[in-house]
Amino acid sequence: MAPTKKKSRPVKPGLIVFTDLDGTLLDFHTYSYDAAQAALRELKRLNVPLVLVSSKTRFEIMHLRKVLALDTPFISESGSAIFWSRSTTPEKPRGAKERDGYWVREFGEPYPAIRKHLTDFRESAGVRIEGFGDWNLDTITSLSGVPSSSVALAKRREYSEPFMFRPSPSEAVVQNHLKNLAKDGFRIIQGGRFYHLVGESVDKGTAVAELIKWYNANEPAKPKTLAFGDSPSDWPMMGSCDIAVAVKRPDGKYHPTLREHKGIRLAGAPGPEGFNRMILRLLKQML
Repeated sequence: MAPTKKKSRPVKPGLIVFTDLDGTLLDFHTYSYDAAQAALRELKRLNVPLVLVSSKTRFEIMHLRKVLALDTPFISESGSAIFWSRSTTPEKPRGAKERDGYWVREFGEPYPAIRKHLTDFRESAGVRIEGFGDWNLDTITSLSGVPSSSVALAKRREYSEPFMFRPSPSEAVVQNHLKNLAKDGFRIIQGGRFYHLVGESVDKGTAVAELIKWYNANEPAKPKTLAFGDSPSDWPMMGSCDIAVAVKRPDGKYHPTLREHKGIRLAGAPGPEGFNRMILRLLKQML
């Protein structure tokens, strides 16, 4: 009699972690991820993909991925584009094209169009508004706190223009300007330090949802998704995932808009410290 063939055990669903950078994985003031080192080591040990989702340029993110030894896809400029390294993703993802050794799926408008819209608005409305395209490296370092070693990478915009009003008028005037600027195929995303002018189809949630579809199509079982953020611009990403975690802002408080969302989890600490705490806790619970 032939031995009974054992049934194979079902594959456990995996886990994918999506995270904002500035103020979340990276300290708001120092841009350090030191407080998240234990969580990063555990994610690597368990082979859990960590996907960086940021307003930063692809060049800034590529540098950080190298430092963190990541080979996962990433999302640049507030959801303007998804990048996959061709060395780890031989097959072209749907809707992507090849560029500089990467597959890229674009949702944003080219930077020259973004920049022209800003300068045309400035001239026609007589508004005192300035962006990265107006500033030298020293000014960007002073206004953003980006380390001088990385500021040249931050200036290499492809799809978005961080900007501010200098000097800033009243809140009512600012909101009126933003409303008028967010027309004709453009929108405004408010970040931690700057407003960001982007194409109207851009937000982190759209790009994250598309990347989740790609993972679902390429994994043996549908993975669970986990997202970390600290500001309203992160909510579209967080809302696209199974579990959303808010970290505290530098003032020790959560952004009030994030706290309004039902089911959101609170990390209990700011930035990378909160990321570290919740990753270790959730990995223990889930895996």
